[in-house]
Amino acid sequence: MLNVDSLLLGNTLLYGRLLEVLAGPHLADGAGLLELALEFLECALDVLAFFYLYYNHSFITPFFFFERAKVNNFFYICSLCNTKIMKRPIFITLLLAASLSAAATVPHRSRVPDIPGYKTLKGDFHMHTNFSDGNVWPVTRVDEAHFDGLDFISITDHVETHHQHMVKDFGAKADRNSSYEMAAKQAKKYGILVIHGAELTRGGRTFPGHFNTHFITDGDAVNQVAEAHNGKYGDDEVRQEEAAIIDGLTEAKRQGAFITWNHPDWEQQAPNETKWWPIHTELLNKGLIDGIEIYNSFIGIDPEAFHWAIEKDLAITTGTDAHKPMFQWVDYEKGEYRPMTLVFAKERSLDGIREALDGRRTAALADGCVYGKAEWIKPLLDACIEITNVKFTEKKLTCTVRNNSTIPIHLAKAPGSEMVVYARQVHLNEDEEISFSVNGIDSRKPWNTYEFDVNFYVTNWLTDVDAPLQISYHVSVPAKYRK
Repeated sequence: MLNVDSLLLGNTLLYGRLLEVLAGPHLADGAGLLELALEFLECALDVLAFFYLYYNHSFITPFFFFERAKVNNFFYICSLCNTKIMKRPIFITLLLAASLSAAATVPHRSRVPDIPGYKTLKGDFHMHTNFSDGNVWPVTRVDEAHFDGLDFISITDHVETHHQHMVKDFGAKADRNSSYEMAAKQAKKYGILVIHGAELTRGGRTFPGHFNTHFITDGDAVNQVAEAHNGKYGDDEVRQEEAAIIDGLTEAKRQGAFITWNHPDWEQQAPNETKWWPIHTELLNKGLIDGIEIYNSFIGIDPEAFHWAIEKDLAITTGTDAHKPMFQWVDYEKGEYRPMTLVFAKERSLDGIREALDGRRTAALADGCVYGKAEWIKPLLDACIEITNVKFTEKKLTCTVRNNSTIPIHLAKAPGSEMVVYARQVHLNEDEEISFSVNGIDSRKPWNTYEFDVNFYVTNWLTDVDAPLQISYHVSVPAKYRK
């Protein structure tokens, strides 16, 4: 089986060695034709592997390879261009055209239906680029979102000075808003909504933790206010970090931010247990925590955070917290979908997203599970399930049940349906259609009851920790089938 990571990380073969072959001295003096043929054959095998991935996997595109080439081989390729290859501009033109082509791919898009009165918007509230500690260009984050069928993303690069690698390591003329600006420009190509965000990372290996500030206007100002406390309190790190986080988040809130507490169960800051510290109560009382990240791709689901979201009426958010390219986080070959936040908005716009966040109309979708308040995920489930071909006889009800989404639905019989018999476990995978039947206690005899409920727990749709969503379908047997 092809190793995708090895092929991607070895893209020097595709971009570097092919350039050397095309620009090598044997093209000028006619010598070494056999060597040239062997080298070109080896390169061709790499190219064939590339196109195999490109045409069979939606996440592999020329852009991804070019992205890695820029990071890993930039200086190498530049050195070639400054020596031999400039003599053969046609080869440069052909290779750049292949690298930057916008050839069509088959996106791996999740499908989640709207609910009555609201549009279901899919997005990611936590990600990084190479403008902080990520290794992906901001425009790639937008391309990934398009491939995954997202409606919005929030670019949340770290604002701390030690995270500004583009400035520190490469001397880039950039600030803490540059990654958002680049992503927003690229997003116009697809109609994706980009939120101006930033992650305020304080506390090192202690609380108060990491916070995302969404809908800000100036990441530099947020950092400047927070870092003004650096070194002011001697060895009292707790006092310094608490003061920095309060003032930094206050500045973000002054800019109109919606603030979420990230990964409360991160082992570096919660090595033994996930705790709600006094500082978090202070932040909540000051209006500096609006939501909480209950799922993070590094850690998975956080039960405590999920419960706090329900208990304290915080917006539920999900973030990949991706630092690497998305195909290294999500196993697309196995049909996985990236985790996402579902926002039930009145309109598909940044204002619509913000209004829904303020109204706490969100849910999390990750690893085939849905997490949210019943008032929002129950209508979502109703929109996913389609029941047709309902037929009665004197002994049985039959129907067809279809899942019209990419979200799996796992049902288990719930109390209250003891007078009828039906499958105790029902599993509906994405786009799956099944036959379903209900009969009385004795399937050989006519109905023993004419009014009953078909009750289920939806075991992978949760309304709180260990609290699956409950659904019920009331059935009334038509008069002509009653004996």
